[in-house]
Amino acid sequence: MKNILLLLFFCVTNIQAQNLMHTVSGKVIDKDTQQPLIGVLVFTHYNDQTLSNTTNIDGQFELKLPMGRYNLQFQMLGYQSFVQEEVAVPNAYGNNISVSLQEDETVLNEVEVVYKSSKDEPQNTMAIASGRQFTVEESSRYAGGFDDPARLATAFAGVAGSTGSNGMVIRGNAPKGVLWQVEDLPIPDPSHLSNIVAFGGGSVTALSTYVMDNSDFYTGAFTSDYGNAMAGVFDLSLRTGNSEKRSYQAQLGVNGIDFGAEGPFKKGSDATYLFNYRYSTFALLAPILPEEMGFLGYQDLSFKINIPTKNGGEWNVWAVGGADRQYRDASRDSTEWTFDDANQTFSTNILFGGTGVSYQMPVNKKGYWKNIIGFTGNSTYWSSSELDNQMVDHTLDDFNNVQYDFSYKTYLHYKFGKKHTNRTGLTITQKHYDINMQQAEQIGDPLETFAVGNGSSMFVQAYTQSKFQLSQKWSMNVGVYGQYFEGTNALSIEPRAAVKYQINPWHSVSFSYGLHSQMEALHYYLMPQTVEGVETYPNQSLDFSKAHHYVLGYNWNINNNLRFKSEVFYQDLFNIPVIEGSYFSMLNLTHQWFVDAPLVNKGTGRNVGLDLTFEQFLKKGYYYTITSSIFDSQYVGGDGVERNSQFNKRYVVNILGGKEWTVGREKNKTLSVNGKFTIMGGDRRHPLKEQESIEQGEVIYDYERAYSEQFPSSKILSVSMLYKIMKPKYTSQWTIQIINALGAPEYYGYSYNQKTGTITDDTDVLVLPNIAYKVMF
Repeated sequence: MKNILLLLFFCVTNIQAQNLMHTVSGKVIDKDTQQPLIGVLVFTHYNDQTLSNTTNIDGQFELKLPMGRYNLQFQMLGYQSFVQEEVAVPNAYGNNISVSLQEDETVLNEVEVVYKSSKDEPQNTMAIASGRQFTVEESSRYAGGFDDPARLATAFAGVAGSTGSNGMVIRGNAPKGVLWQVEDLPIPDPSHLSNIVAFGGGSVTALSTYVMDNSDFYTGAFTSDYGNAMAGVFDLSLRTGNSEKRSYQAQLGVNGIDFGAEGPFKKGSDATYLFNYRYSTFALLAPILPEEMGFLGYQDLSFKINIPTKNGGEWNVWAVGGADRQYRDASRDSTEWTFDDANQTFSTNILFGGTGVSYQMPVNKKGYWKNIIGFTGNSTYWSSSELDNQMVDHTLDDFNNVQYDFSYKTYLHYKFGKKHTNRTGLTITQKHYDINMQQAEQIGDPLETFAVGNGSSMFVQAYTQSKFQLSQKWSMNVGVYGQYFEGTNALSIEPRAAVKYQINPWHSVSFSYGLHSQMEALHYYLMPQTVEGVETYPNQSLDFSKAHHYVLGYNWNINNNLRFKSEVFYQDLFNIPVIEGSYFSMLNLTHQWFVDAPLVNKGTGRNVGLDLTFEQFLKKGYYYTITSSIFDSQYVGGDGVERNSQFNKRYVVNILGGKEWTVGREKNKTLSVNGKFTIMGGDRRHPLKEQESIEQGEVIYDYERAYSEQFPSSKILSVSMLYKIMKPKYTSQWTIQIINALGAPEYYGYSYNQKTGTITDDTDVLVLPNIAYKVMF
């Protein structure tokens, strides 16, 4: 009887162990041609054993592994071998791995093991400098990331952020200068409450980490396949759903709910789906949020459908979209008007997003041709009013801003040989708009129209880019980009080039150059002006803003997991819209919706600095990164005076890291603790005319000395903790995240207190916590 019990116990334990095995699957392709690679050896080590498999005719592989982290190695004759570091099993975001191998320019007689970290270079094979790949796991694990790639990016060298917004100041440039691209299609900033707090930023990105794949981020001198941006590029990808089985995830947190699902449409089918829905309200956080925020809620939906074809092609249908609502009622008790604008009522409704259908087909097994039809757009409805001392309500703002685009994009990526790869593309966008923006200069004044119009205009972008492997040590890319906007008849032709010298396997140097341009938001071109009874639109003759980017880089791979990187950058900005005779420049634009005078392209500016990165990639459960940026940002407005730009912080330093432990008797639990500390200089502000402000009962700034004062430096601590439990049929995870745990204030300028008649700093202290429980099954 005892032996039978022992046998039963052994069987149950063995069955449980088998149930705890997880399938790690993926696909291996050629990095340039995107063709599947057959016969790639995929292996890893576990308990002194080597577990291996090879890719099939479709480039796919499978490995069954117990819970843990593994280094998956990929080897194939004629290709540079590759290692995917610290792959988590199980993974909260799916165990489908996409790997691309780079063909070796030399002919090898045997497999040569050359380990390369997945973060050493962007996924875009054309990029050489100022770019990096970031992973989905980093977005969820890094302290301060808040499951948001934009907030994650503030840990990178050359990038500064804030607590109240995910807008990024890249190398001294305004957040509005960032290009967002999803699945190869340019898209308006996909952030909730985008352009409300700051142009180019919002509260949190509408893309859940559940649907995201590894993506690229660039801080300057980007290649010619990216255009209409002067600061940086977010090139985001959506992952393909699991083709083996259906799975689900649900999350409940302080900020709201989250639900997602993925899998094949039917058993045995290669066609897959993936979607995620989120609904969030900050009602639970209301006691710790500033009163002036009022009610704030949002929801978003993302999905991707992938349908492979028999000829090796691939159909993809995807969408990313969101809806926001924010409002606040004015207090009708004047004794409660303790903060600026407490006597104001406002309401905001925002819709934004994009959707696309793409087809990618192979070309002669040497490249691929991709075609995309897309629709993107956003609409912002904003109204506000203010109570006077007699409790009479006066309308202040009435904004209706609807913009949407229909786009067709096509490009051919072709590998002519081991030494030459070319990508050439064209994008045609029909931009539609219906805009009517009105504002009263002061309470009681009639509304004045500062932007009005409806119609459409064509925007065309074209480029060609070639990458040359000149020798085993020298590589370069050369390209040209052009864009034309029918609305202003503006045309720009922009050369781009970069060269890299691989001194040895550990050290490399590079130099990159690019001319970049950007059009402004459409409503700035639609400012009406009446002269002698005739209404004109003087800003419709504006040219693009432009900048020369120069980047000198040095990279040292100290070992397989440790890297040092430095980049010296110089940006020469010109053709910037300014108001003649004024300090104003579009380089400093944050959330000013209108300009009350004609603009001319006579402004200039410069950003110069040094970015440093010292990074230990995740290994044996720990990682750390130290980044710093020292820079100077200056501009010349319409009055010809050189000044500090609003974003001239001077320095940004980040220290972040974390540790992960496997715990529990059955080793089926993990605990991860992460932290990030940021210290950076403050933005610039205008000095105050104190006496005039007190006399007039409102804040009066000294614009003759614009941006000559600096806000105090910020010291921001963010922490996160993840606790994951793996069971045979499901995995659960507790997450605690806090942004700005020390309560560092954010500064916005000066504020006039109507109750006391005094002027104080206009500040907010935002401590953003999130406690969430997620289950995956």
